[in-house]
Amino acid sequence: MKKVLFLQIKGNSYGGVSFVNKALAESFVNYNYDVSIVSVRDSFSNVVLDYDSRVKVSIVNKKDKWEIVHFCDVLTDLKNFSFLSSLKKFFIMLKDRKKLYNDYNYIKKYICDNKFDYIICSHYQLLDAIPEDYLKRTIHVHHSAFRIAFENKSNRNYFEKYKDKITMMWLTKATSEEAKKHGYYNSYYIYNPVKFNTDERANVVKNKKLITIARISYEKRIDLMIDMVDDIFKRKEFDGWSLEIYGDGPCKEEIMKKNFNKDKIKFMGVTSDVKAVLLKSSINLNTSLFEGFAMGILEGNECGVPTISFNFGESISEEIINQKTGIYVDQDEIELYKKELIKLMNNSNKLEKMSIECKNFSKKFQINNITEEWTKLFKIIDKKDG
Repeated sequence: MKKVLFLQIKGNSYGGVSFVNKALAESFVNYNYDVSIVSVRDSFSNVVLDYDSRVKVSIVNKKDKWEIVHFCDVLTDLKNFSFLSSLKKFFIMLKDRKKLYNDYNYIKKYICDNKFDYIICSHYQLLDAIPEDYLKRTIHVHHSAFRIAFENKSNRNYFEKYKDKITMMWLTKATSEEAKKHGYYNSYYIYNPVKFNTDERANVVKNKKLITIARISYEKRIDLMIDMVDDIFKRKEFDGWSLEIYGDGPCKEEIMKKNFNKDKIKFMGVTSDVKAVLLKSSINLNTSLFEGFAMGILEGNECGVPTISFNFGESISEEIINQKTGIYVDQDEIELYKKELIKLMNNSNKLEKMSIECKNFSKKFQINNITEEWTKLFKIIDKKDG
């Protein structure tokens, strides 16, 4: 039985990485793999994910948070003449590095003791925790667009350090091709699986509900979404429509202070039942500046809820077939976005047809199809190492 290790920063998290790793791990055991998920630290979120009992799940350090102070933080304070703060951060940095050194040594021993055949690493920082002999069997999954990953200096340094030693996994074909253009030739792509399957399809015409499920942070631009929808809702023909926003994040409090129709545009908090929410919706909205791979679009597709989005980057055309399973427009084409949304809300025949199309399109992202792609990659790694 081949052994697979998922290596991630935080356990007990509702984050997208955790859910993808969980879905893949639970599918791999059905394909007769021996699967482990190891997190370096806990998320301290009071979340306990209900894993399949056949998946071995553990956290290396349950005491300390993942709060790494970098040397650039120390230098920034020095440049601002904050000498006390700089000194304090310097000692915190040394303490953090010692803890992380111990955690990484534990992981290295764990890998060697268990002799894993494949290591799926979800965060670039954790590549340093993998023994040299196991790097050729390591797949580093990038959960962001190439442009965003490459602009991060620390990330880029790791790219250069490990590019000839590991397999780089991207979430779309376009992203993988972009990586290869920059010299990262050992790049592949496999789509993320949709988190759930359902035989149901939303009654998109009857529901009359716009929806977004997202972290409420600056790059998601929920404030822009509200501005656009609030303007649309001033039109008499949309009296029966509403917008529900599911999620939480650092921008929520500020956005709530805005002047908009709070009877028709509502913040619903975090949901643990995305499927149920989507099945009661009509159109999924995305206003992100950038996305690596938007899970909300896949989830909408599975429920037959088409998405209208700005073009957020490399993965957009692989998640939405424009004017068929959804609609996307160029970034900051605000009036065009509103125009397309209004047209779809007013055209029940097109909305119903899109719903059927995106439900069919979703089959491509279901877990069994994605797992088959992973087993093909494992065979490629076996052949290279053979």
